[in-house]
Amino acid sequence: MKKNAVAIFLFLSAIIFAQESKNIDYIRRHARLAVEEMELYKIPASITLSQGILETGGGQSRLADIANNHFGIKCKTEWTGPVISHTDDAPNECFRAYGSVQESYRDHSKFLAERPYYKDLFKLKMTDYKAWANGLKKAGYATNPKYPQLLISSIERYSLDQFDHLRPDQVENKLIELYGPSNILALSNYTIDEPEETVAVHIPYEEPEAQPKKVEVESRPLSPAQRVKRHPIGVNYVIAAEGETFKSIGKLYNLRPKRLSEYNELPLNAKLRPGQPVFFDKKKNKGKVANYRVQEGDDMYLIAQKNGIKVNKLYTLNRMKPGEQPKPGTVMNLKKKKKK
Repeated sequence: MKKNAVAIFLFLSAIIFAQESKNIDYIRRHARLAVEEMELYKIPASITLSQGILETGGGQSRLADIANNHFGIKCKTEWTGPVISHTDDAPNECFRAYGSVQESYRDHSKFLAERPYYKDLFKLKMTDYKAWANGLKKAGYATNPKYPQLLISSIERYSLDQFDHLRPDQVENKLIELYGPSNILALSNYTIDEPEETVAVHIPYEEPEAQPKKVEVESRPLSPAQRVKRHPIGVNYVIAAEGETFKSIGKLYNLRPKRLSEYNELPLNAKLRPGQPVFFDKKKNKGKVANYRVQEGDDMYLIAQKNGIKVNKLYTLNRMKPGEQPKPGTVMNLKKKKKK
């Protein structure tokens, strides 16, 4: 009997230790990001980190793994980005999906800062994590009646309140002081200059003084959320893979295939070129940059897709007849109509 009790104790201890390790790894990876968000949006880093730990189970949840959703934020009516179905309070609820962890942290900051029912939180001292934890529950962030206690327990267990007094450049030293040295590279070692920018863009298009890169098919497997990019024109898109259709992409992202075909100016049953951008909303009448130099293999449709501009507008701006194709090296106008 004693042997069984000892075995159970050791088993439970191993589980607890494993979870502790995951939580600390989570803090190491995202503490700087939480502090950077704190500087911009005045939300205590301790609150952000404790919410992330709780909502993801130390980074292990399905929402975090598949959709980079670290705060359990549901779609809401205003959300137009990628989504994922997940069972929470009810079966198959709609949750937001993000292209990166940074996007999730930024959306969490904006979610609290821009909604009127959280406005009282920002009247609290940033160092009063207990008031913030209770305020979140009072404002309706979570349905669990023990939500504040769970956040406070995590903050005090891992000394997260110490991050509420730091600048981003002080985070690494504090991590070593609290948890010792680590070989884990911080995923959030970056700087944000403008709150509106939420995702790195690598859609090929012509910079004013730079030659664009060729369109390339994604070479490594990505989750559906990781595939979603943000074009400079302000529209989300994915790069089509071999064999994909509007129907398959629509099913993957819970979007109507017919709408996708309209946004991308192709028939519903069109065969997508591997490597072409597929937009989730309407393209624009003008490009983000002034010009684009035609590459080998380009045609008017692909040029329009690369630059997020409607095909007919591209023809009009360049005084070309429908069906006419430019030669490689031609400089195309994307903003102003070419002079006669």
